[in-house]
Amino acid sequence: MAHETSLKRSAVMGSRQGCFYDGGKRSEPVLVSACLLGIPCRWHGRRPKKREELIKRLAQRYVLVPICPEQLGGMPTPRTSETLRGTGAQVLDEGLRIIAPETGEDVTQFHVNGAQYALEIAEIVGARRAYLKGGSPSCDRQGVTGEVLTRGGIKVIRVA
Repeated sequence: MAHETSLKRSAVMGSRQGCFYDGGKRSEPVLVSACLLGIPCRWHGRRPKKREELIKRLAQRYVLVPICPEQLGGMPTPRTSETLRGTGAQVLDEGLRIIAPETGEDVTQFHVNGAQYALEIAEIVGARRAYLKGGSPSCDRQGVTGEVLTRGGIKVIRVA
């Protein structure tokens, strides 16, 4: 029983290289903004336009791992429509706040938490790159998640 638990734990945690990537027999994992895959997780809750060509191209080379940092951080869908008035680096280093315009609520910590969980997922699966939705306060390369992933050694590619 203890051996079985140990195996499950190591399968879930893996190493920095990741437990889902075995060096060539399978495709390398890559994080992808879930909305780019057509999952209705954007702020307004509507199903976004699926990026068929992008998905096809990425799926030929990678195992796609969908993430939505806002949801990972605890925000609902639909949610407020905040924009980042600066960069993710300013949020992390200088105390820049992300404020929901509809309510005046400070939602910064949701974005920071979601970014940290996204990095944790990348580490668990062994992802070394992420394709993130541009224009998002989290997912943009200059957003909170983009910055956290970059600092964690993940190559971030902005998808317009």
